Amino acid sequence: MDLWYSIAMRALVASFAAAVSRTAVVLLLPPALLAAPQSPPSPPPFDLAAGLQRLRDPRWLYRPAPAGERCVQWSSFDPRSRSGPNDADAWYANDDRGHYVRTVDGPGGKEYVLADTTGPGCVARLWSANPQGTLHVDIDGLRVWSVDFAALLAGKVDGVPEPLAGMRSKGGNCHLPIPFGKSLVLSCTAGDLYYHVDVVQFAPGTGVKSFAPAQLQSASPAVQQCAEALQKGAWSNVWNSTVYLPKAIAPGGVLQWLEIGVKPGAPRAEVLDVLQRSRLVVRVGDETTVDVPLVDFFGAGPAWCPWRSLGLQANEGFSAICTLPMPFPSRGIVDVRTEGERGNVEFTCGMGIGVPEGGLPDDTLLFRASYHQQYGMPTLPRRDHRVLDATGKGRFVGCTLRIRNSSRIWWGEGDEKFTVDGEAFPSWFGTGTEDYFGYAWCEPTPFQSPLHAQIECQGPMNFGFTQLHRLHLLDSVPFERSFRFDLEVWHWVEQAKVDYATVAYWYGAKGASSGLPPVPDAAARALPRLDQPPVFVADKALEGEALRVLACPAGVHEVQDLGVFDQTFSSDKHRWWRDAKPGDALVLALPVAKAGRYRLRAAFVVADDFAIVQVQVGDKAIGAPFDGYAAKVASSGLRTLGDVELAAGEHELRLRIVGKNALANPSHMVGLDYVVLEELP
Repeated sequence: MDLWYSIAMRALVASFAAAVSRTAVVLLLPPALLAAPQSPPSPPPFDLAAGLQRLRDPRWLYRPAPAGERCVQWSSFDPRSRSGPNDADAWYANDDRGHYVRTVDGPGGKEYVLADTTGPGCVARLWSANPQGTLHVDIDGLRVWSVDFAALLAGKVDGVPEPLAGMRSKGGNCHLPIPFGKSLVLSCTAGDLYYHVDVVQFAPGTGVKSFAPAQLQSASPAVQQCAEALQKGAWSNVWNSTVYLPKAIAPGGVLQWLEIGVKPGAPRAEVLDVLQRSRLVVRVGDETTVDVPLVDFFGAGPAWCPWRSLGLQANEGFSAICTLPMPFPSRGIVDVRTEGERGNVEFTCGMGIGVPEGGLPDDTLLFRASYHQQYGMPTLPRRDHRVLDATGKGRFVGCTLRIRNSSRIWWGEGDEKFTVDGEAFPSWFGTGTEDYFGYAWCEPTPFQSPLHAQIECQGPMNFGFTQLHRLHLLDSVPFERSFRFDLEVWHWVEQAKVDYATVAYWYGAKGASSGLPPVPDAAARALPRLDQPPVFVADKALEGEALRVLACPAGVHEVQDLGVFDQTFSSDKHRWWRDAKPGDALVLALPVAKAGRYRLRAAFVVADDFAIVQVQVGDKAIGAPFDGYAAKVASSGLRTLGDVELAAGEHELRLRIVGKNALANPSHMVGLDYVVLEELP
């Protein structure tokens, strides 16, 4: 049978079945059987099973939230930021660890309260970079669950399997729904945590069946089904009929899945060039709801990196799938638009359409995706990248971030800030960009999971392109009038410039707007990969971190990475000696290849807590004492200490603390970057 004829017949049959299902049936009943109109039944209470269902069934995303429903976050962010954006030092403060709602005395000792709210509601997400101790869950005034915090966030607690929970690139995550009817207090026995707690606050009067650990056993089939659905990385088929259509979409349907592909045959370089010049465009009625560069919409990065999450997927062979549902109350169209010629590249399009029983209500929210790029942003003064500035009624459901970083050093200390309906202070204030995306400690190892991913990290370290994704489901953020997502740009290298491009995925009522500028043309969007960064290595250097330690009778020595000071210290490291005092000495092995007379030169680290040091070879002092004080961390540069006669073999290089500068903090630290032995004639 001809393929198109087969598709047309399936569409005809499905349309006929849908028409029959919508046909009204009129029954003539005796008067005795007629009854007064009944009030609609109350919805069942929200419980663990309902929360799991929300992770599996996306239809609720495009329904407006009941009035009064919110999603808020508790985190360990630096409380100085509460001073507001008019105080830049406070607004971008970075001490985001160990801050709590309060500290209380519990039955077993001190407890640190992470979150405290009244119900009804549901915990939607937990995250920590350093989970430890016991997490206590108090619901409706009773302690219902005490669980090992690290095990819970690693997916190692019975009843909370992967991928509902799991450790991803050093970040612990848990997406288990924890409903509560009247109140919730989360506390931990360990202090000094980085943490996030995302909580849905339901509208007053919402019925909720509060969580109890026994439900993990009774609801085990639902937990397992949810985990399996998440692991597959695709929504369940939530409607019975699916018809495959061309790009035009008839009113009343929901695009359940969209696949954009490239017909095989064109060379890879040609395909990548066309992809970079193409945009995905979706129109519903007279509104453009999606206008986003194609590779950015699917989070595939500049080189098309295959990956998969619950809502987005990029495959080998240049095909990509979106399964975030797109309702079409009005007639619409899906298109791929390319600037310039496509050459031998031909796009293909597949769709799955569902028609909800009873049609789409008038207040249905439309799926939207909004792009914003800011290239060449200086890292100082501190600033925010605007991910979304939506007006109208809607729901935020996720984003992707692509960054190009010209340094190997960490670029992402910036916190996420969600401001909902014009509130005076953001109801979400995070602790760092990698924390928002569910990993930690600027870990460059890529990972993929249903709700978040580090798709690519070019490296070394955090150099070059990084592509990130996060999907908000149970912790999606509803708004009545407005939603603003600012992401701080916070880099450890103060003079760096960075390039950001984000896509916000959200649902908005008819007429809602993103508040973002139009998508730039293809030439302005182009962002080539950077050459690998050079590493400064001093000529003929004997690296301080490589010299063998012969004796350290006082203090602690270690190799410290100083790559944050790009192109400043040889091999980006130094031998760091701390916690000693005047009179103490660190003894290193100084290798000499052949006997002769040498000029001894050395480069040190200087800072506001470094000591005055006398350099010796054996018992002989070489040159005057070196003062390691400086207002900021820097290199002393290569300094000549003196000349010395040396036999072939290993000698003792002794660094003896003799005091400190009057301006220096009294830490008496010493940092040796490298030594040079210059042979004299």
